[in-house]
Amino acid sequence: MGTQGTVLVSSTLNSSHDSGTHGTMLAQNRFDMLDDDEIPSFDTIIINVSGKRFETCLATLERFPETRLGNPILRKKYYNKGKEEYFFDRNQEAFHAILYYYQSRGSLYIPPAIQEHVFYQELDFWGISAQQKGENGFALADDTDHQKPPHAFRWGKPQKMMYVFLNKPKSSFGARIWASIDIFVILCSVINLVVESYGNKNRDPGDTTTPYFAVDASCVTFFTVDIVLRCLVAPVMATFFKKPLNWFDFLAIMPFYLELSMGGFMRSGAMNNNIIMPFKILRIFRITRVLKLIRHSGRLILMIQVLLDCVYELAMLLVIWLMGVFIFGTIMFYIEHEQPDTKFESIMHSCWWSVVSMSTVGYGDMYPETWLGKLVTSALVFCSMVFLALPMTIIVSKFNKAFEMNKIK
Repeated sequence: MGTQGTVLVSSTLNSSHDSGTHGTMLAQNRFDMLDDDEIPSFDTIIINVSGKRFETCLATLERFPETRLGNPILRKKYYNKGKEEYFFDRNQEAFHAILYYYQSRGSLYIPPAIQEHVFYQELDFWGISAQQKGENGFALADDTDHQKPPHAFRWGKPQKMMYVFLNKPKSSFGARIWASIDIFVILCSVINLVVESYGNKNRDPGDTTTPYFAVDASCVTFFTVDIVLRCLVAPVMATFFKKPLNWFDFLAIMPFYLELSMGGFMRSGAMNNNIIMPFKILRIFRITRVLKLIRHSGRLILMIQVLLDCVYELAMLLVIWLMGVFIFGTIMFYIEHEQPDTKFESIMHSCWWSVVSMSTVGYGDMYPETWLGKLVTSALVFCSMVFLALPMTIIVSKFNKAFEMNKIK
């Protein structure tokens, strides 16, 4: 699985399983056994996991008294009297989810950096089972595909394994190789698109005689295989088609097949230029292949999610920008339009100057000549820096909070 979206609803192991596991671990005790009265009683305890210290309430751990942390008898052999903390030489990343299990009264998620079999070994050590319900029942997750019951995969385990392989690059070494090949093919396709633009402005769509076509055909073949496989192994077909990234994948390969299918008609002259022109314009959609890289970057996906959550702030930014463009454009028109050879010929011309000035680009194609116009320009630049920056601080703040929450998960 290897994803933060995977949620397991957990409970404690049964007594027979605990006794066997805990009996084995007695031989691995690195601290001397302490009597109960030697361990001080605090409302909070400190847990050191391979050098990283965690502090939590004792009552939180006692919600599951049959687990290694919840049972004072089972955990006391790990107590370091000198440092007044419990030391465990275990996986730090996995322990975030282990501690969340106690805090949430029985819900677990698999951290994105942990492989499934490693996480289950950690669960076994801490005395937690992933097959039984906890107190909270089923919890919510970001990845809805993993919340589906096992029968959601029509072909059973093989389909689930293929789904994880294609959609979760961190799930296995083979999945990482496949994702790396995908990135390499995307880059090759984009480079081929750029190189093809040199000296090939009049190349007819559907021309299969150039080396650029061979490279493009190879890349599109890989993209087609990838999207067809992901479509076939998707647990719910409707959910698959609702994801925007999958539509970007379709747009990336659509121009190639349309040009290929209509290429014979174009070369034979059976179609006039007015009909051919829309197919030439379709080449623009080939650039959507760059958007396929979003799938391989968790931070890019997080940024898009934050932008979607900031629709109100972005709308406010757009309104402020439009108001400034129109107000200062109108003012500048009435100040400058009577000057000889002025370029402020209308309010719309002045609004273009306002757009360039508010973005602090300043092309220099239009500029005020009067002292009053220069004063208004100075006020415009100052106001644009202040008012346009206000909504951006809100967006940045939301992104930082979402990023920190993503790291915790």
